Amino acid sequence: MDAVLEVENSEVPGIAVQCDLLLPNGHLQRNYEFDITDIGLRRRLVRRFYGILIVGYLSFTFNLKSNLVNPILQLQVACTLPCLELFLKYPLPYNFVVPLSMVLTVFLYTCFYIWRDWRRHGPFNYFVLLLSTLMGSFNRSVYLLNLVETHWVYIYPGILIFEILGLMLYSSQERFRFTQIRGISIICLIFGLFLLLAYRLNRMMEVFSAMACTVEAWYIIYDTHYMLCGRHGYNIGPEEFVYAACNIHCDLPKGMWRLMKMLFFSKIVEAVRMFRECFRTEVC
Repeated sequence: MDAVLEVENSEVPGIAVQCDLLLPNGHLQRNYEFDITDIGLRRRLVRRFYGILIVGYLSFTFNLKSNLVNPILQLQVACTLPCLELFLKYPLPYNFVVPLSMVLTVFLYTCFYIWRDWRRHGPFNYFVLLLSTLMGSFNRSVYLLNLVETHWVYIYPGILIFEILGLMLYSSQERFRFTQIRGISIICLIFGLFLLLAYRLNRMMEVFSAMACTVEAWYIIYDTHYMLCGRHGYNIGPEEFVYAACNIHCDLPKGMWRLMKMLFFSKIVEAVRMFRECFRTEVC
């Protein structure tokens, strides 16, 4: 009898998990611990640094009503679209430019990775934001002009701007959860509307060639999750929107490495382990 009472009074591991699983959609209601606990402050931060990203794609002043427009951002405004226009008028020798761009990008992001404090504190954070935006605009322009050498190349940054703007509008409410699948649904819906418009205008191939903008928009919400829930270890404050915008750019090598590791290197490691087991396992 004492043994039974002792078992009843003891904590049985796994009960809390089982109770959560009994709830409706309990396996889908996982909550993350964010550095910024207030959902209003957290989503306001997201809207602000998403606004900075949009400014980086535009060629006109975009007032975010949050003191973001300053001399550094005025220089950042003239990035992607004028860069595309310049390369359309003066084509580059891509066989020479692409390797040089890769070397410069690796060197620049290596410096940003080693000296991380530059992203957080002013005025260096504006300098990092400017350099990373210029490098991103240059690489994006070189990639796009390899696909389309007409003014339809503008459709890529245009769709990307609308996708990020849609994510900003969704983050302005606090009633519904902002999960990755809902963000991806917004991105695909906006791109689908542009495809429908392109079908009406008989420009399906030009718009379809800009499909990579959906991947870039998905990376933005993917890195936002990792950045705000502490997985990157940044511990971002509610007013550090410039720092967050810098991280979106500077986390790109880490995101590429994680993708390559998931798609290729994990399979290679699995194949090596299976081959190694051939020397140990007995058939019969």
